[in-house]
Amino acid sequence: MDLETLFNIFKIAIDKEHEAYEFYSKAAATTSNPDAKKLFEEFADVELGHEKRLKEKYADLRKT
Repeated sequence: MDLETLFNIFKIAIDKEHEAYEFYSKAAATTSNPDAKKLFEEFADVELGHEKRLKEKYADLRKT
C-alpha cells in the first residue's frame, strides 16, 4: 500500500470518529434520561479519544 492511500485511510477514519463523537454528543444533549445522557457522554468521550489518537498517528506517519 502506498503512503497516499494510507494517509487517505487515516483521514477517513478521523472523519468517521468525529462523526461518531458528534452523534453521541447530540444524543446526550437531546435525551432527558440521565442514565442515557451519561452513557452517550461516555461514548462521545471514547470517540474523541479515538480521533485524537488517529490524528497523532497520522501526524507521525506524515513525518516519515
